This record gives sequence, C-alpha cells and structure tokens, in this order.
Amino acid sequence: MKKLLFAIVALLTVNCQLSTVNSQTYVWKNGHPLVIDPDSITFVKPDMGAKVYNTEDIEGVSVAYQYLYPTLDHTGAPVWLSAEILLSQEQIETKHIRWMALYNHYTIARSDECPTGGNRDMQKIAPPINIAVVAADYEGFGETGDRVQAYCYGEANARASIDALLAAREWLKSEGYTLSDSIVNYGYSQGGQTTIAVLKLAQSEYRDKVHFMRSYAGAGPYDLRLTYRKFEDWQRIGQAAVLPLTVITVNELEHMNIDYKQVFKEPLASNVKSWIISKKFNTDELTELFGSDSLKYYMQPAYMDSTSAEMGVILREVDKHRLTTGWVPDADTDIKLYHSMKDDIVAPENSLDMYKLFEQNGVSKAVLDTTSLKDIHLESGQSFAIKMISEFSMWKMGF
Repeated sequence: MKKLLFAIVALLTVNCQLSTVNSQTYVWKNGHPLVIDPDSITFVKPDMGAKVYNTEDIEGVSVAYQYLYPTLDHTGAPVWLSAEILLSQEQIETKHIRWMALYNHYTIARSDECPTGGNRDMQKIAPPINIAVVAADYEGFGETGDRVQAYCYGEANARASIDALLAAREWLKSEGYTLSDSIVNYGYSQGGQTTIAVLKLAQSEYRDKVHFMRSYAGAGPYDLRLTYRKFEDWQRIGQAAVLPLTVITVNELEHMNIDYKQVFKEPLASNVKSWIISKKFNTDELTELFGSDSLKYYMQPAYMDSTSAEMGVILREVDKHRLTTGWVPDADTDIKLYHSMKDDIVAPENSLDMYKLFEQNGVSKAVLDTTSLKDIHLESGQSFAIKMISEFSMWKMGF
C-alpha cells in the first residue's frame, strides 16, 4: 500500500486465530476481533515517519488518515483491509467529534479509484460541515489489491465498512478524542447496496457495537437477479462493465472455473485478466475497450438469458446477496432510499422492493424518494452527493 499514512504491521499466525499488531494481540471470537490491549489500535504517527496527504485541495478537510484494520474476508477468514478517515481542522483542534459518517463506495474498477487511492468525491462533502468520514476500500482494493474485488458481495463489504468504522473510533479514542454516538451510514449504487447490508449486519452481529441514527441509500442493486433481468429487457447497460464484473467476481471468488470464452465475446473473452482483473481501467475505459454498451457485443447468448442453465448458476450465487427479502429490520430503523425512475443501470424496482420490506415490517421512518434524483444512473450519483450535503446539515440540526 504505497500511500499509507499510518499503518498497522500485521503478522497472522498459521491458524489465523491470533493477530499481532505493533505488539498488541487480537483474538478472533465469533467472527469479530477483540482488542485485548486497552490502548486499542496503535497507528504510526506522522512524526514517526508516516506520510500525510496534502489535502489543501479538498476544502474543509484538514487531514486524511489511512490505516489497516482486522476484519473477515468473503469466506470468513481473517484479513487486514485498508480504509481512510477524513477529519476537519476544527475536529483536530478540539479533539472532539460530534458527528461521524460511514461512507460505502460505489462501483469502481481501477485500483486508484478506491478511498485510499485518493477517490474522495462523495467523502469530501462531509468534513466542511464538521462530519468525520470513514471509508473502507473493501476486499480487492488498497491493501488487498492483489485479490479479485468482492463486487456486490453485500455482507463482506458491509463487514469491511463496519469494522473500518469501529477501528477508526478506537484509534481516535486512544488519541484523546471524545466521540459521540451520532453516526450516519450512506452510499450510492454498489454503495447503496452496501449501505443496506451495513444496516442488516449492524442489527444482527454488531447490535452491541454500533447503531446508525440514519442511513441514506441511493440506487442500490438490492436484488441482483432483478437487476439482471432488467438488463435482459434493455439489452444494454449504462455502465457496460457491471455485468462482466458480477460474473467474474462470482466465478473467481466461488472457484467455479467457468471458461470466459463461454461467457464473453471477443475481444473481452481473451482480455478478462488484462482489462478487468488487473484493475488497470475504470468503468468508462472498459466500455471503450468492449466496443459498445450493448450486451450483444460482448456477452455470449447463454449469459444474456436468465432462463439458461449457464446463467442460472450465476444467479443462484447472487441470490445469496439479495436484501429485499430474508431479514426483519428493526422497527426504529431510520432509512431514506433514493432512486431515479430514469435509472439506466440499476432498475428503480430495486428501491421500490426495498421500501416494501421496510414498510411491511413496520419501519415508520423509512422514506422512498423517487423525485430528487431525476436523471440516468451516473448523473443521478452527482445529484445524490449534493442531496447528502443538505441531508447532513438537517441531520445535524435534529431534523
């Protein structure tokens, strides 16, 4: 990790039950790291030789700290992932953080698009109004950039985000910061999916560790099978890489050994590793390489048909990440869902079905907004960021 600001040097034992960090020991119990040392996580300070980002170009952000922290990967095995926290000058001077946000990043494909790679377009909106922001890279980026990304693996990415938040809070306490429990959770697109997955996981495995006062989920693929069926109807995707990323992630992480020449047409079929697994190109660049955003140009017929045996294998795997069924949210959950009815990547039915789950379970504070975002998916992402500025300001005032 080339741009590490403060790092934890991790040595995992052979049985992966104990991890030693700067002479501190973590014990894994029930899938969670328990900090034995009362000083919690120790980070390398800037005066000890770590690098500090120049954040003068980010208005209202005084410093961006990056760190490694213990969590679990998509298989449940212990892993060290990377994350970043942005603080304002006032927070640093007063050593007090009244408000904090957990940001869950959207679909990315190039290695430098992750939070620790410098992509802060949706994080930098918060520090100017004195909200500290934590953003995890997820498995497959930053410290684990040599792995295939866990694209739309809701629970794995949610765990990465929650553990990043908890690690940052422990470090801040060890540095003498006072913290309140006023925390919000937000994200758009894949980040919207992760935002709901964070809620689900927080209300089950992390109930005694974190509570979100409010969550904001924008245009997430909460049901990947439904999302795929819309691709079938449209025969094109506004972000062409989305379907290949989904299939490749499942094939690689679940060790299915599917021949990519059976899935994709040329030239993609022969360039999966150099174009996608390498993480050398962003999603716009991948569309250019594919030659079109029309499915027929880069997908084989069997993988354009949800009724085919071949695609059925993939869909059964992605069904494991469905969030619109299979859980009961707390009745006091405060959640706002945003989706444009013109979305050309993630069908708005995802949010309609997500809202139904909250409604059916008596979540009176669930809100579905289909009017604030008025454009196609990518453009609506910019509108979502702007909307968050006003939402965060109202949240701080108690609205």
